[in-house]
Amino acid sequence: MKKRLSLLAACVLCLNTATGCSSSKDSIEDGSGIKIYLTVSKADTFKTSLVNAAREEAERLGAQIVTEDAQGVMETQVAQIKKAASEGYDVILCNPVNVDTALELEALAKGIPIVFYNSCPDDNRLKAGKYVYVGSSEADAGQYQAEYILDNSKDKNEINIVIIEGEAGHSATKGRTSSLLSVLKKSDKTVNIVFKDTADWDQKKAKELFKIFLATGQPYDFVASNNDSMALGVLDAYAESNTDPAAAPVLGIDATTDGCAAVKDGRMAFTVYQPAKEQGECVIKAAIALVHGEPLSSIEGATEDNKYVYVPFEKVTADNVSNYE
Repeated sequence: MKKRLSLLAACVLCLNTATGCSSSKDSIEDGSGIKIYLTVSKADTFKTSLVNAAREEAERLGAQIVTEDAQGVMETQVAQIKKAASEGYDVILCNPVNVDTALELEALAKGIPIVFYNSCPDDNRLKAGKYVYVGSSEADAGQYQAEYILDNSKDKNEINIVIIEGEAGHSATKGRTSSLLSVLKKSDKTVNIVFKDTADWDQKKAKELFKIFLATGQPYDFVASNNDSMALGVLDAYAESNTDPAAAPVLGIDATTDGCAAVKDGRMAFTVYQPAKEQGECVIKAAIALVHGEPLSSIEGATEDNKYVYVPFEKVTADNVSNYE
């Protein structure tokens, strides 16, 4: 959790060079001479924050890093991976445009280890010490949204819910939505999904999509969005239609700056903090670990099979949003 540090505590933090992604081995704190190539599927608010944190962490640890944006084009990302292989990079950080191409990307890397991030390939595409994943457990984010809905529906026997999904096929879209639905369906409530469609993480698309739903006149109690940007798009549609946000609370995920501002001013009811900075730092530590032949187990949040590093999500409401601004 982001905390407001006193000046003294901040100084101690600087002296100890501590970061949000801790490791137990000095070798993972040494990136000297390591060449890192990072490709992002398509930059957005969250991914930009993550990439900036990764760049800062790489520079702090002495590694060289080049970052490029595939602009959502698979062919562009393929060319980027080929470039990284031909130019002799030591490790590749890849937010895949399409997770189903992970095997192809691994083959194109020609033996260079890959740290996947933000969108997770199938488990059988990962291999300890070679192809790993750094991110947050998407199921937790969906669970937290479902818990908020149920906690605020104790007087209801039936709940009508709108779900605004992110990019189709993205592991976050699948994980967040499936967990949300699973938790809701295990409750003693009658749960109706009155509308569900994808807005590709985009605020404007979400606004237009939700305006279409509003035109149907269907009743609804909550809007669960796979990210903050789309939740803000729903709130834009609320503003244009003079809809009171309190009448049907809107839930987001990521706790972006704009998302937290919306929670603070009462427009958004709830979001889930996805730690972009900590994920960016962990991506770099995982990359250095692979280059040094170290197991991921020396990084906090690593799984026993050494194929994943998970950075926890955190619930954000009006009561604690000041910790995340």
